[in-house]
Amino acid sequence: MKFINLRLFRKERKLTQRQLGEALQLPQSTISYLENGLQEATDNLLECIKSTFQVNNLDGYVYERKTFHNPEVLHLTNLEMKDIIFNNDWDEIMPIDTIEGFAVICKSGRINIAKDGTLLIDRNTGIGYCLSYYVICPNRFNDPNLLLSLTDKKWFDEEALEDFKRAYYIGCRIAGIFPAQQLKEEVVPKLLQ
Repeated sequence: MKFINLRLFRKERKLTQRQLGEALQLPQSTISYLENGLQEATDNLLECIKSTFQVNNLDGYVYERKTFHNPEVLHLTNLEMKDIIFNNDWDEIMPIDTIEGFAVICKSGRINIAKDGTLLIDRNTGIGYCLSYYVICPNRFNDPNLLLSLTDKKWFDEEALEDFKRAYYIGCRIAGIFPAQQLKEEVVPKLLQ
């Protein structure tokens, strides 16, 4: 298997992982995997590095190995390994955004999911004016008519429905609530009307 000492290549050019990722149009996580020997260096990647940085030869950085395991890492103690892998506080989730006072920790399409499970639905669908977010707090999750109450909204389309199903399940899990069976209006195909 072919690997590349991308860390050395990057540091010689005084770049961060993010900067290198942007230059190569790769996510920072891929740069990290490559640097830690957890992902092979493909011929396409090597050609991309050569053309982006106008380098003719990467022989000093490319090497062969039979496994993904880095021999240097195998000699670390469990405590040292934990410091490498888990260098963040896993008890506290950092929000990706704050919307209407809610700390948002993830998104499913147009629906933001807050730390407490609250769903914030973006009602703006390119209709020309700015609507506020539609907020659904976890205390409404047990309402079997919740989905039915949303389907009559002009901004709640098929895309929002799929986003809602995913976000509702995640929000219930976060809030520790068992998802309620949702009632929905039967849609008669237009050909039969």
